[in-house]
Formats: sequence, C-alpha cells, structure tokens
Amino acid sequence: AEQAPPHGLVVSSVLVNPEEYTSDGGRYDLFLQAVPGDKATRLTNHHANPKLKLGGAIREPLFSSDGRHILFLADYANSSKDFRETMTGASPYPYTLLNVWKITLSSRSITPITKGELGWHNLSWSPDGRFFSAVYPSISGIIDQDTPIPDDIYVYSFSKTKMRKIARVPENVSDIFWSLDSQNVLFQLWSDPNLYALRRAGGKPRVLIKGKGEKFGYSFSPDKRRVAFVQDNAVYMARTDGSDPFPAIQHSEGERSSVWPKPKWSRTGSQLAVAEVVHDAKFTDYQTKLHVYDPVSHKDRLIATLQQDVTEVIWSRNGQWLIVKTLRAGNTEKPDPKMGWHTFHREGLLAVAIADGRIVTLKEPVEETKGLDWFETYK
Repeated sequence: AEQAPPHGLVVSSVLVNPEEYTSDGGRYDLFLQAVPGDKATRLTNHHANPKLKLGGAIREPLFSSDGRHILFLADYANSSKDFRETMTGASPYPYTLLNVWKITLSSRSITPITKGELGWHNLSWSPDGRFFSAVYPSISGIIDQDTPIPDDIYVYSFSKTKMRKIARVPENVSDIFWSLDSQNVLFQLWSDPNLYALRRAGGKPRVLIKGKGEKFGYSFSPDKRRVAFVQDNAVYMARTDGSDPFPAIQHSEGERSSVWPKPKWSRTGSQLAVAEVVHDAKFTDYQTKLHVYDPVSHKDRLIATLQQDVTEVIWSRNGQWLIVKTLRAGNTEKPDPKMGWHTFHREGLLAVAIADGRIVTLKEPVEETKGLDWFETYK
C-alpha cells in the first residue's frame, strides 16, 4: 500500500478585505487548517475585537518547534498612516508599523509582544522554544541616509517576558537563525558572505564561517559534523567550520538562471534536501528540481521536477516525504475583476514522496497570502 503523506497544521495569512485599501493593500487575517483534508478556521479577526487593537497588516506566521504557539507580524488598529506602503513594500522600510504578536493555540489567545513604528522583521524561534530573535532597524542609520542602515538584533525571553538588544550590526540582516543548542544566534549581512555567531546573552559577534563571493543559505547537520551552503550557483558541503568544501549539487540548466532556497537536512542528518529553482529572465516561468543528496555515498538523486516556484523544503519526521512551499506571484496585464489589483501572491503546500516522487497537494495556492507555515502533527 502507498504510504500516506504526513498530517500537519498549516497557518497562513489570507486576504479577507481587499476593498479596504487599493493597490496591494487590503486586510489580512490568520487561518489554521489541518491537512490533508480539513477546512480552515480563523485565528485572528481584526474587526471583531476592538480592545485588542489588532490591525489587518498581518503576515509571516511562524510555528514554535512544539507547534503550541505562533509568532506573527502585524500592525495596530490605530496605526493606519502609510499603511499602503507598508503592505506593498513600496516604502523604503517595508516593515514600518509591524510588531511581533503571539498566538497560543490551546486558548486561541492573542498577545502583542513588541511596540515600535520602524517595524520588526526576520523572526526566528529558538529550537527549544524558550526564545525568539528579531531584527529592528537602527534609528541612527535611518537619520543618516548616506550610509547603510544598521540593524539591531534582539532576543526575547518568554520566561522573563522581556526583549533584549544583543547587538548592533553595520547593515541589513539577510538571514538569521539559531544554533541547534539554542545558545547562539547565527546571522548573515546582505553584502557579507561570512556567517556570524552571537551569544544569546549578547556580546561581540564572531565569524563562525568565513565566506567569499555570494555565499549564503548556511545549514548545519543535526550531528554538527557538516554544513551545507550555496555558492557559485551550486550547493556545497564542508566541515562544520567551513573547511574542506566541495560541490555536492551543481546547476544543471545551461544559461538559465537559478535560485537556491536554503538546503535542509533530514532529522537524522543522513540526507540533504535541495530545491534547484530555475527561471526565465522575466521571472514568469519556473521549474524546480528536488534533489536528495547522501553525504556518505555522495550520490545526488533527483526525486521530482515541479513546474512552479519553490521557496522552502521541510523534511517529514520519518524522512519519507518532503513538504514543499510553493509560490505563484507576479503581475497581470488586466486587473483582477474582484480586487482591481495587477499583482498576485499565492502560496501553496505539496508533499513529495522520497521513494517515487509522488506528489500530493496539501494546500492549493488559490488565495492572496502574506506568509504560510507548516507543523507536522503526530497522527
């Protein structure tokens, strides 16, 4: 018998009131859905609870490692100035007015965590679920437009219910995530190929891996023996300190451009999943090759080819499926008849079997969305 795909929960930010703002504005709310098969239920309602003062610029939900909580970004109901620029990203600071909020799923309670008009971004849970990191732009950098805008990195402790700034870095953070032991925040800057480590309590950032050229997408194996990363249009593997690198998966499409989401290790560290996203010059035609690489035998296996854009791959707990986030986005010649918009941004979710490349649709990309996340349940 064919094995069924894993059961899970999907949280997504879905457009509910397109008429409230023009262009790509609208109002969004969070919805939770058990997949495969269940109907979505509404987690937030920006109209229903005036006391909470939750706005409708709701985006980028993120499950905690145990699936009990969800962090997300949203504005407050009274922070309507520059709202259109906030939602479209047309503002020089596209996260303006967005703050960090939390939902506890057992009680469905919603709690605001931060305040600040410049806007938080780059949320990342610690693996133990006791902390999260977030980035906030430096006020001094915004005042001086002639230099790159520094970012401040913060860590929030749930036990102390307190946000603490642990570092100021010289420019925008491009990637931020936690070490496997939850002791360090790891990050990259936009124009810097190095990977930096910063202790959770703060201090001076140190270079963890020295990079060169366009080097990004660092991903550490669970046994802490290897690191994978993207460089020179290929996925490389190296020792944990970055030494002895070699190309594991190389770009295979001739002159066509490619994008590589961050490689992902299986829970045992015995396999590495890689999405090779190939696109045309206009970013309208996509093809994604899903690779699974064995670091011991050095064998690269192509398990499926998808005719769409993929933004992230996630391993199932049993290592037999890849959960794949897909994206359909772009511009239309004619405006949408219902919304009057010329743009669309729709995220979906697929399950792809490692053994035979069988594809099961978990969530169709049919709604306007501003972020989607997946958590596997234990059914």
